[in-house]
Amino acid sequence: MFALNDEVIVGIPARRGSTRLANKMLADLCGAPVIVRTWQRVREAGFERVFVATDDEEIASVVRAAGGQALMTGEAANGTARIAQAFAESRTKIVLNVQGDEPLVAIETLHEVAGTLLDKTRPAVAIATAAAPLDPAEAERPERVKVVTALDGQALYFSRSAIPWGGPYRVHVGVYAFHRTALRLVASLDPSPIDEGERLEQLRWMAHRVGIRVVDVAAPAPSVDTQADLDRVRAIFASQHPSAVGMG
Repeated sequence: MFALNDEVIVGIPARRGSTRLANKMLADLCGAPVIVRTWQRVREAGFERVFVATDDEEIASVVRAAGGQALMTGEAANGTARIAQAFAESRTKIVLNVQGDEPLVAIETLHEVAGTLLDKTRPAVAIATAAAPLDPAEAERPERVKVVTALDGQALYFSRSAIPWGGPYRVHVGVYAFHRTALRLVASLDPSPIDEGERLEQLRWMAHRVGIRVVDVAAPAPSVDTQADLDRVRAIFASQHPSAVGMG
């Protein structure tokens, strides 16, 4: 087992704005805000150095009230830029970036993505993420980002469209592991037409020839992108944590 707390620091970027679900980071999830539930989930995975990076005082306040640590940042173009700001002085080798709207993220996914960079028996990798099989009925949903990879797991393209034509489809899971030098590099890159068109920051890195290794994981838990997603996540969370129902 790799050294979770010696070699890995975790950042959870969070902002107030959201195009599909207003204030989703502060939405109630069985007695606590979504962002707090995500922080708790990462802690359950055994990571000790877990920080929420935000420019919003209310988000920082609810995290701290729950016993977590929040780092205030300035404005940031995306979550990766926010994490790069927050950890600009960190000397920790690996930065794990977990999206704040993933309160049910699988613990195994966090370990697998971080482990891809730490496992010295594998070829060296600077950035890793994850993907899982996607039901074809979900493939047309733009919030379900699809990914196509080479045979060795190297990402070829990410898209909000249903790719590859006819499937099989794999959905991107919103977890990244960066070597600290790669994080600083990608946060400094200029936009490209493809990332601006798709609104996917990882395409900017690929346009600048920065590789991304994609690891296969089991079917992902739903993230909170829409009200329907939030309702579904509430139902799943309540079934897994019956004592939390009615709290708050």
